Amino acid sequence: MSHEIDTSTGQAAIFVTGTPAWHHLGKTIERAATSADAINLAGLNWHVAQWPINATDPASWLTTSDPDHVANVRTDTRSILGIVSKDYRIFQNAEAFDFMDSLVGDKLAMFETAGSLKGGRKVWMLARIPKEYRAGPDDLIKPYVLLVNSHDGTSSLRMLPTTVRVVCQNTLNLALRNAGSEGIAIRHRPNLAGRVKEAREKLGIIAARFDQFDEELHAMLATQMTGRRIKRYFNNLLPPATTDREKTNRLQTLTLFNANFENPRNNLPGIRGTAWTAYNAVSEWADHQRTFRGKDDISRAENRLASVWFGSSNAIKQRAYAQALELAGTN
Repeated sequence: MSHEIDTSTGQAAIFVTGTPAWHHLGKTIERAATSADAINLAGLNWHVAQWPINATDPASWLTTSDPDHVANVRTDTRSILGIVSKDYRIFQNAEAFDFMDSLVGDKLAMFETAGSLKGGRKVWMLARIPKEYRAGPDDLIKPYVLLVNSHDGTSSLRMLPTTVRVVCQNTLNLALRNAGSEGIAIRHRPNLAGRVKEAREKLGIIAARFDQFDEELHAMLATQMTGRRIKRYFNNLLPPATTDREKTNRLQTLTLFNANFENPRNNLPGIRGTAWTAYNAVSEWADHQRTFRGKDDISRAENRLASVWFGSSNAIKQRAYAQALELAGTN
């Protein structure tokens, strides 16, 4: 996958409050009080315009137009973000993010991280929910709402519940019933009252999902993983290997799964040897140990971030979580 943190204006478009930025990208700030603050701090204060499409014959220089499609163009860099239908409605960054202002104003959520990928094709904002979950005395999990928008026509504006396991910064995007990993789609409402009402409704759905997560977490904690069971769990997560290279890579991954299962972060009081520990062994590999290509350390870290939230790392964590719930008898 070719994903990047947006650096088209000379710096990574990402900010994080209070702690070092995700995967050491971006800068640390104290607080973003409004979506406008967040947009400015993250370098997202740019606009998208729709330009007509013309094709030119390189031999004759004759041109023809496409009346049914337009190009979504980032006006500050003049880069094409996507080709979309002429009826496509742009959600400008300010429009998308002010959806969260009422929740932040009422202290139901707090802006924490924002950024963009692939030159602005995908934009996100992360808001922390002021609540905590514990798998054990020293295993703290913090809940977040991830607001995601795209300017290339690949996805709608949506909200997704996600958590961070503080002890090792593993993340989990929680699938929503009838919505899956894509989260809750958000409709455009031009009036403030409509936006506030919808924001509260969506947050209520996500809060219910976090309560369900708490139940699932404790079911996994009550499920012990024997040697045979953990071996089968890890093996079922990886595709069969046919070539020597695939067999080597598979063995290396399984070795890391098992090492993570036994490491100190997964031997905290109350969680040792459980299905929750098994899931986090996979999550730690997906979030921190997988190898990503890139021209330098920054680009490799950028590719890792995109995969953790939106790509193949997220996909294997979803499978690992579902199988852990199945072992716990809740799926």
